[in-house]
Amino acid sequence: MVGIAAVLALGACGGDPEPAKPKVAALPGKSAAPSAGASAPAAADANDVRQLKLGATEAEVDRAYDAYYACWTAAGIPSTKIEGHDGGPLLTVKQNPKKYQKQVDSCADKEPLNPPELDPKLNPDYWDQLRDEQKCNRDKGLPLGIRKGQEGLWVEPPTDANFRKVRTDEATKIQHDCEKQAYSKKK
Repeated sequence: MVGIAAVLALGACGGDPEPAKPKVAALPGKSAAPSAGASAPAAADANDVRQLKLGATEAEVDRAYDAYYACWTAAGIPSTKIEGHDGGPLLTVKQNPKKYQKQVDSCADKEPLNPPELDPKLNPDYWDQLRDEQKCNRDKGLPLGIRKGQEGLWVEPPTDANFRKVRTDEATKIQHDCEKQAYSKKK
């Protein structure tokens, strides 16, 4: 759930260059990997309140990101409205990343961390488990695939119909179940 569902909510997979599993570089969006300001050991610290667990619910992920984006707002990043809808500080940062990078960096210690199982640097079985996750999703009819050298699952082919298919409540549950099943197994 933390993986693909969080990013799908933002429409950030398929033809977009961002991976379907949430990851953070300089510009985060519903992601949970360590940022430049977080170290790999911190990502593995189970006592870290920012550390998301494998199988986290959407509500748990949303709570973690609400706190993170509240830090952005407190740091001076305004919300941006688009077509009458509040895109929040995330949209503001996406529209002008250089202008707000200092504020984003100031909140690095609040950024949620992906479950260690979903980080290939921390999980030596990551790529095998990703293939297991892909097989589970495909066996249940979801058009998700692996792109060579890129973490996470991607909508393939990236058509509107396939994006709609993986964003349903039923598909989100399948993705959650497949992720938990694949990464709970020890190789």
